[in-house]
Amino acid sequence: MPHPTAQLHAKFISPRCWLTIAAIGGFAVLVQAQDNPFGAAPPTPAPAPATSTATANQAQNNPFGPATPAAPPAPATSPATATSAAPTASDSTAAAPAARRGAGSARGNRPPPPPPVAKIPRDSEPFTSIDFSKVNPELVTLVIAGDSTAQTGSNSQRGWAALLVDYFDQSKINLVNPSVGARSFRNFTFEGRWDKIVANLKKGDYVFIQFGHNDGTGNNPKDPLYRQELGGLGEETLDVTRTDGTVETVHTFGWYARKYIKEAQDKGANPVMMTSTVYNRWNPDGSFARAGSNVALARQVAELQKVPLLDDTNIISDKYDQLGRAVVEPLFGDRILHTDTAGAIVNAEAFVAGIKYLNIKPLVDALNDKGKAIPAYKPAEAKPADATPAPTTSSIPAAPTPAAASSSAK
Repeated sequence: MPHPTAQLHAKFISPRCWLTIAAIGGFAVLVQAQDNPFGAAPPTPAPAPATSTATANQAQNNPFGPATPAAPPAPATSPATATSAAPTASDSTAAAPAARRGAGSARGNRPPPPPPVAKIPRDSEPFTSIDFSKVNPELVTLVIAGDSTAQTGSNSQRGWAALLVDYFDQSKINLVNPSVGARSFRNFTFEGRWDKIVANLKKGDYVFIQFGHNDGTGNNPKDPLYRQELGGLGEETLDVTRTDGTVETVHTFGWYARKYIKEAQDKGANPVMMTSTVYNRWNPDGSFARAGSNVALARQVAELQKVPLLDDTNIISDKYDQLGRAVVEPLFGDRILHTDTAGAIVNAEAFVAGIKYLNIKPLVDALNDKGKAIPAYKPAEAKPADATPAPTTSSIPAAPTPAAASSSAK
């Protein structure tokens, strides 16, 4: 209905001017509704086409998922009937801009884009704790020391260790994942992250050590990101002056790994070496390429130090071969190395299959029903993995054998 002022003077003004006043009056009503300090005024009835626009906005902003598409309004439907179909406060808010636009959508206007929608429900909390703040000192603690392929990350680059909470009964075990992206043995050590882990370890705990992607192959220990180490397993060192003037003594991959193993054992904890996760690479015959980073070195360290090895490179690669390229490639959020949440689920279950294969009883006994349902890893036919050449000699001294990863472990 036209504004009363417009009705009063309509007979003295041309039809064109009358419409202008009506439009101005309608605008004043809308402004009043928006500026009212006592709450929103009842929404101004909108023509039928505007109802469909508001309904579309409502559906896109629905936090519980997309609504069922509304059927087009019948021609005889009155504005009052259309308005009554949207009684909530949020819908009243949406109705005002829809009324202002009127049939503006026909001129090419578009509703605002919907907020990001999680690809799968597991894109949200809870994730594995990143620190020791909630640790129960009466329980065994499982710690993961690694890089971005294990860290919590984001929906498109989710680390596998973030999802361990889905597979363990946390009334039986503590789970801690201080893994951080862009970290190698070298800078994880230099930044004091490993020292914080050691300070919180106690007898009977387990620490899984997984580095390699950022460690380099020894060809650039002076890299500006201070990540790459010296190659190999020996005792060589190189002093590097950082930009702040600090002199850092850089060691080999093997030296850092030995340090981690020994310091965990000194606290009575059980270190477990892990090979790296894998790149999204495929062979011409369609098989998975099993391309990790510094895999051969990690295997040698575990063998020489006589600690368990969870061969993540092969466990994941066997699984990817079973799934096939069409299924696996979409699991890589960056299409290169980092998985999205769906891929992290596959890799987390590979970890669970690995601890069952190693028969680490304190960890296996702490699995929940979902974890228990995952079968133990069964190695496929031996296949080569990682092109990193293994050194012909090593000066690694044999470290004390850790507490057995078996039923005798406490």
